[in-house]
Amino acid sequence: MELNDFLNLVALKRKTIFGIIAIFLILGVGVIAVQRFKYSSSSQLLVVQEYSQNIDAYTASKSNEYLSSVLASVITSNSFFSKVLEAGFDIDANYFGNTPKDQMEQWTKTVTAKNINDSGIISISVYHPNREQADKINRAINYVLMTQNTAYHGSGDAVKVRLIDQPITSTYPVKPDILLTLGLAIALGFLTSLIYVYLTPLTNLPNHHYGQHVLYSHPEQTNQPSDQGNFLRENFSNQGVNNDLIGEGGYNDEILDNNSNIDDLARQASMRNILR
Repeated sequence: MELNDFLNLVALKRKTIFGIIAIFLILGVGVIAVQRFKYSSSSQLLVVQEYSQNIDAYTASKSNEYLSSVLASVITSNSFFSKVLEAGFDIDANYFGNTPKDQMEQWTKTVTAKNINDSGIISISVYHPNREQADKINRAINYVLMTQNTAYHGSGDAVKVRLIDQPITSTYPVKPDILLTLGLAIALGFLTSLIYVYLTPLTNLPNHHYGQHVLYSHPEQTNQPSDQGNFLRENFSNQGVNNDLIGEGGYNDEILDNNSNIDDLARQASMRNILR
């Protein structure tokens, strides 16, 4: 199928395309509706280690990177979760469930921690349906890292964790991402509709298309304006139903209901012979 033919199909089936996009939008809204809206709270901490004067900068940098990676990993552990609940920030423990398995599954969904390259910086993000709880959990994590980090490395008091970015809590929910979800729904709906139009070019189309056998009918005419009109009627009339192949120089699919249509058909036939 040529590009122009496909664009014509898209124009003819625009209502179908809009309908498919609308269906995907409804599905996207459904996906958003079944999810819990969550606020976010983010902060950053810097891991600092005391070194002797003889150590080079590269070794110090790699050591900070290692320590920040270790501390970021232990944040999602069960022992760290327990320390956060016991930090005294009035965190709702019921949100995480009653069994250790449920608690860890919910904790890993709530907290995200990662070290940023080799900078020794730990980035922490907390997601919670309650904005106040998200802020409290973030502050509790920061507090445990700064005061009890020695439990997770062997460098003792030589390692310090310092808060460099205070927790910033979103004013509105950030999960699920409504704009992203609806945008993906529109894009997928449009792509699906194009595939549907391409695979079903013959469905409910009022006009003929290139290389396509179609049926049309016309009433019998007794008076012909020209011999060429008689020739066309003899060759294309079959009890009021005609089978026409639309190709280069093909005929229109209009019903031959008057003499002017016969003339138009004759002129098209002559033009096709000339072009050949």
